[in-house]
Amino acid sequence: MYQKIYDFCKVKNEGGVYKNGTEQTPRVKWIIDLLKSNDIEYIIDQFGTEENKMWNIILPGNSDIAVCAHHDIVNKDSDNANDNSASVINAIMTKVNNPNITVFIVDGEECGGLGSQRVSDMIKKGSYPEIKSILNYELTGSGGEHFFIGNYEGSLSDHILTMFDCPIVSTPFNDSVIFRRNDIDSCVINPLPPINEKTQVQWDGDTYLDYKMLFNCHSMKDSVETISVEDMKSFVEKVALKILS
Repeated sequence: MYQKIYDFCKVKNEGGVYKNGTEQTPRVKWIIDLLKSNDIEYIIDQFGTEENKMWNIILPGNSDIAVCAHHDIVNKDSDNANDNSASVINAIMTKVNNPNITVFIVDGEECGGLGSQRVSDMIKKGSYPEIKSILNYELTGSGGEHFFIGNYEGSLSDHILTMFDCPIVSTPFNDSVIFRRNDIDSCVINPLPPINEKTQVQWDGDTYLDYKMLFNCHSMKDSVETISVEDMKSFVEKVALKILS
């Protein structure tokens, strides 16, 4: 299913979440079709206004650690490959590999975390009482086992650091900010390809992570050619599933 990234990147919305309108966006429809074709249980949570709808897609489970990835975009012309199409595929593949995991594929991250606020409200109302923390997949299309986590102290970060000697980075806004604002433990995780030149993020020794790849977001540079299916598989199966086990 990782190969589906090439098809997903061809699917274009009209733009950001405030251009959704009242019908499910092409990207939401594509995700639903993918789930249906693979017999993956899902719930659609529609919210927003009468004039402009938003959609969270929930893959229910019973784990105390959930996964989140946002499906909305900014640039309607870009492939939006790393931000955040690859993470949507990776989140679904996490569910395939571990059916106990609850997965939230949320709308509106690019406009302040509207979908993650909706999830937070549901958790606080008791809809998901078992969930104690949320691992947020952001830009997970390349890098595989080489990754950093956000500088978000808590039990989830501590848990990750007991397993991996990974860098900790101060990150821009992402859905983990919203979860944490609502007293839900959350940490963002972001793989990046290793390179042999000095960047802002050191992996170990003379190996650094390709930090400049982060600046492809929202631009035409965020193309499917920058994504590695092998790295996506490696990230899910050698990093994420270990964290979530």
